[in-house]
Amino acid sequence: MTKLHSGVLVVAQALLIAASAFGQLTVRTEAGKVHGASANGIVSFKGIPFAQPPVGDLRWRAPQPAKPWSGVHEAVNFGARCIQADVSTDQVPRASSLSEDCLYLNVWTPGVKADVKLPVLVYIYGGGFQSGDGSESRYDGEALAKQGMVVVTINYRLGALGYLALPELTKESPQHVSGNYGLLDQTLALQWVQKNIATFGGDPQKVTIAGESAGSMSVSAQMASPLAKGLFARAIGESGIMMILTFPVPTLATAEQKGLKFEHEAGVESLAALRAMPALAVRAVKPPPPAAGSAGRTPRLRFMPNVDGYFFPKSPGEIYAAGEQSHVPLLAGSNSEEGGAYGLLGMDDPTVENYKKALKVRFPQSADEAFRNYSVSADGAPVLDAAQALSGAGAIAFQNISNRRKR
Repeated sequence: MTKLHSGVLVVAQALLIAASAFGQLTVRTEAGKVHGASANGIVSFKGIPFAQPPVGDLRWRAPQPAKPWSGVHEAVNFGARCIQADVSTDQVPRASSLSEDCLYLNVWTPGVKADVKLPVLVYIYGGGFQSGDGSESRYDGEALAKQGMVVVTINYRLGALGYLALPELTKESPQHVSGNYGLLDQTLALQWVQKNIATFGGDPQKVTIAGESAGSMSVSAQMASPLAKGLFARAIGESGIMMILTFPVPTLATAEQKGLKFEHEAGVESLAALRAMPALAVRAVKPPPPAAGSAGRTPRLRFMPNVDGYFFPKSPGEIYAAGEQSHVPLLAGSNSEEGGAYGLLGMDDPTVENYKKALKVRFPQSADEAFRNYSVSADGAPVLDAAQALSGAGAIAFQNISNRRKR
């Protein structure tokens, strides 16, 4: 054997060893092949489409599975962030663009091997259902993948594009519902995980969903919805719950009325005209200013999930109270400053009088008890401190109680 041939053989053997260590870089999903990248012993696949782009006639419709593609999809860059409000200072997205075509997910795995069945973590970002992105630096899956799991982050529609409800949208829907498109995006992503994660070394029977803030609300929503039953085995909720005490989910009728106001503010008179608007123009529509005396409400949370009779057959509180949620182990926690004082006070000044009004709105049956436990006697800073403490506690208290009911 010549030295040249010997050198080629050594290089080939080294490549085989490296491929074995990192796992395959090209795998086949249900829709087609994807090619990832390896670094630090982990293989990552970024920007995998799990749904058709929700644009044009698919705007404000339930997400549709991604169409099959030929060839190999290069999954080495993050997909676009969903159209959203200004990014908060704690959000550091790595996606290079902002687009309505944003339904992509990312996978980090320590090895793509047929005989490997690793636990799977699917993380749902927070951001008040108005902002956030699966590419954020703090959600990078490499560190957890090094601990022996497959990590998935997903994108879902936000703001008006994710939760607008209108009578016209309800009428055209096969289920006679509207809004909740962002939650449906999450459910479709979980269905994708069930169908495809084994090819990335994950075990579809060992899927844990997790999230913080609106991501935690989303976890509780997926637990409550019959559409997501069987799609995950465990759940982690950090500082957020979609319950009547901490987050009064509006009815579809109420959400439709807000949608009609939005349509009026947009200066259009039909759904077709709304769908024809550029996505950034939809984002730019400003809702009417909140009415005076809006204590206990958070005006900045403009478009949110609603009780539509489909994703939520009834209110999340009623679902949990009846024990009809997914009965999976739940790890729950909270942030000390999750809601903030104005999450309770809304736009009102921090006076004792406004604080008591806010408590009556938030806790109509137990406002006096809430005041005894979080009492104040002076305006200003004492009210802010008490309201902040109560908002932080509210992000967790009912969550623990509800998951233990009627197992």
